[in-house]
Amino acid sequence: MSAKHRPDSDGVSSAAARPSGSQEIVSLGAAWDSDGQPAEGFLARPIDGVPRPGLILLSNMRGLSPNQRELTRRYARAGFVALTVDVLHGRLPGTRAEGRQAMNGLDINAAIGESVAGADYLRSLAWVGPQGRVGVLGFCLGGGLALLALGRSDRFQAGVIYHHSLFPDPRALETIEAPLICHYGTLDRSTPREEVDAFTAVLDAHGKRYERHWYEGMGHGFAEHPADADVPPAQRAAAELAHERSIDFLWRELDGGATSG
Repeated sequence: MSAKHRPDSDGVSSAAARPSGSQEIVSLGAAWDSDGQPAEGFLARPIDGVPRPGLILLSNMRGLSPNQRELTRRYARAGFVALTVDVLHGRLPGTRAEGRQAMNGLDINAAIGESVAGADYLRSLAWVGPQGRVGVLGFCLGGGLALLALGRSDRFQAGVIYHHSLFPDPRALETIEAPLICHYGTLDRSTPREEVDAFTAVLDAHGKRYERHWYEGMGHGFAEHPADADVPPAQRAAAELAHERSIDFLWRELDGGATSG
């Protein structure tokens, strides 16, 4: 099967149809049912009440941290009904070792179930609607969970992957139907180029549609810093470019699908 990979690039994305300016938003806790078990998260959405595409976010190994809440708000301000699923169930690992422990102790199947159920929850809201289109976006651990959710479910119409450090079995990637955009730093030791090349080779072999973007000199998590963080200008520029590419991609793939039912 022929591949549908857009060439790697480091240029500026073309703009897609999307609301102009930063949207006024409201944010609050959310809860829903996942296979008979409670699931929770953090939701942010434009306050105007106009139906919009939905977006499930999946965090890195630090869980639903203050920074992850701000990332959720960032995508809401870009016009999405954004929901971060708290797959760590309130745990907030403070050190790298604690984060690794949380990752390796995670019930992956339950986390994927909560994420898929989260997409259904978004569609139960008037702000997305039963026929609304929903994307899934993940950072680090969440990037791998997003890939697994995309492969196991038809609830998502687009996927955004930031330097996934959970690496699915190649067989889990064969059933992905939604288009992807993937972001990686050239100095990332947690998600090295060899892993990325192996991942995209599977996508190519099965004709998946995806974009892959490399960010020169960037390490793991380069796009996850808070807006007011003191980071080098090159990192800030790379992060802004990655998020703008993701937002353009999501509007391109999801726009027009949000209905009030």
